[in-house]
Amino acid sequence: MSSDAQPKKSSRIARVLTAPNLVSVGVGLIVFWLLAGQWRSSGGTIAAAVIGAVLAAAVWMLWMRFGHGSDITKVVEEPILASVPTTEGRPTPTLGDPDSEAAQIYLDAVAGLEGATNGQVILVSSSNPGLGATTVAINLATAATRMGRRVVLIDADPSGGVSKYGRSDPVPGWTDLAAGTANLEEASRMWKVDEDNTLPVIPVGSDIADRGDVLGGMQLANIIDELTEHADLLVVNSAPINWDATLPQLGTHADGTVLVVTPEVDSKQLTSISEQLADIGAPIIGYIVNRADRLIDGRPLWRRSLKRTLSTFLILIVVYSGWNFYSAWDSWQGVERHTFDEVALDELPEVPPPVEAGEVLTEEAAIAVTAAPTEKGTYDTYMVVGSDIGEARADVIILVMLPSDGEPPVMVSLPRDLYLPNRCTQGYTRLNANFNGCGQEINGATLLSGAVEDFTGVEVDHFALFTFDGFEEIIDEVGGVEICVEHAVRDRKAELSLPAGCTNASGAQALAWVRSRSTLEYVNGVWRTMDDVSDLTRNERQQDMILSMLEKASDFDSPQEMAGMVRSLSNAFTLDDQLGLGEAVGVAWDLRGLSPSAIVRITIPVDPHETVDGAQVLVATVPFDELLSEYFAAPAEDAPK
Repeated sequence: MSSDAQPKKSSRIARVLTAPNLVSVGVGLIVFWLLAGQWRSSGGTIAAAVIGAVLAAAVWMLWMRFGHGSDITKVVEEPILASVPTTEGRPTPTLGDPDSEAAQIYLDAVAGLEGATNGQVILVSSSNPGLGATTVAINLATAATRMGRRVVLIDADPSGGVSKYGRSDPVPGWTDLAAGTANLEEASRMWKVDEDNTLPVIPVGSDIADRGDVLGGMQLANIIDELTEHADLLVVNSAPINWDATLPQLGTHADGTVLVVTPEVDSKQLTSISEQLADIGAPIIGYIVNRADRLIDGRPLWRRSLKRTLSTFLILIVVYSGWNFYSAWDSWQGVERHTFDEVALDELPEVPPPVEAGEVLTEEAAIAVTAAPTEKGTYDTYMVVGSDIGEARADVIILVMLPSDGEPPVMVSLPRDLYLPNRCTQGYTRLNANFNGCGQEINGATLLSGAVEDFTGVEVDHFALFTFDGFEEIIDEVGGVEICVEHAVRDRKAELSLPAGCTNASGAQALAWVRSRSTLEYVNGVWRTMDDVSDLTRNERQQDMILSMLEKASDFDSPQEMAGMVRSLSNAFTLDDQLGLGEAVGVAWDLRGLSPSAIVRITIPVDPHETVDGAQVLVATVPFDELLSEYFAAPAEDAPK
């Protein structure tokens, strides 16, 4: 679009981007951001937004009351022709309500205008868009017509506001007259003011590319001369100052300008506009102060302040939430991904039971570890794998089942030394050996998922891999987790040291607790080895830690907490390539406020066993489907899944 026809969008932006608006919103935003950073909860965020919005509105109101635009009489030198109050629903009282006080104000303004100049061609413009210059021009022209003056209303504003008000075709009009493609009869419209008076109106005309050259030509000068021969007054509605490149051409034909302002006028801006209009030959001859009741009556200003409070509050909440959701999305994009290649996994043959079971496993154990029928139930399943030395070994393997029917979640800790079939080797290995993958075709997480499916009969939907170094960061992000011990404990190798009782442990303390293999406790003044400490004990601690972390992580109470949690998770976890942000947030939302005690925790009974190669392993003693059926009323294949 050319500079001759400024878009409405730019007009709206100019109305919004004023100094009072920018300063007040800036103050509110700074206060809100500082408070929201301290009050990291939904209630705290709302309270911060309320305080920020109220302060923003207060700053704006003080600016309007006591700023440099609060008293226009101290700013302008030319006469104020009228102070027009806001006319809700009737922007043109001279047409819609001619007996009103507002209509009388415009009649007085016409009288004042005639006293201020002998000129016939008067521009009506404004300092900024949206100040009501078009309605003022229509009212002035109508009022002068009612007073018996011969008036012509000309719309020289490229936006065509006069035509839109009159609901008439803008073509042919002003530019067509200037271009010589239409005559006065063709370009004129007649508005009926009352029973005795009509008002000739010339609309804006066609949108032409060389508008400036056309309006500066002799054709237009001749037209204006012809009009002034038959009319007492030409009221020319023009675009806001600096919003129409043809203003110099228009000013050449004008005798002066009536500038429309509002009470919050900027003195520096007015000085610049006054000089500019004087330079083009259309000096300011008077002002119309529109919406003047903002100063005359305090209530409209308070109403606007209330509206600004509400709108600023909504803006703060939307911007704050949007920023945090974007931060969460951006962090999610940075999560490391591993391919979950279920197709390649299905192509690997299942491992047959041992031919001579007694040489490897007892017959009962062989049955317990034989693959169960894999079924997809009405639940989502997640395999969580933890390692304390990168991804070389799976120390923690947990299967989480989230029923979709409202039943409690189920968590199963699978011992890393569980002796199970390995599809890649086509033999039996420890469960965590699957984490080595199968050549270049199948990664460790995918192969491990297959081993878990074969043993449990539960299809794995997604997997998440973490290191305990990353897990430490998550625990710190959620504000620590509680560890309770009867006696003080320590383990120098694991750098563990906790007092008796309950401790809100940091990430480092929690990590030491789950890593400790030689935990000592202080009993009766003597340090002694804690009873029953083993790898299974470590698994239980790790599971407890995951549940405690899950309880806090799922209880995020604000967008800021959610973004911080996603950021921490993105640094600590590697996920499968099929898990989306929406699904992850949905799971976290479903788990909000869930107590660890509400989670069903299944323990797999095992016996120690020595393989023919002398390796120490654990062998399940009960098939998993039988274990699962103990926690549900129906058999495993019919149970809620």
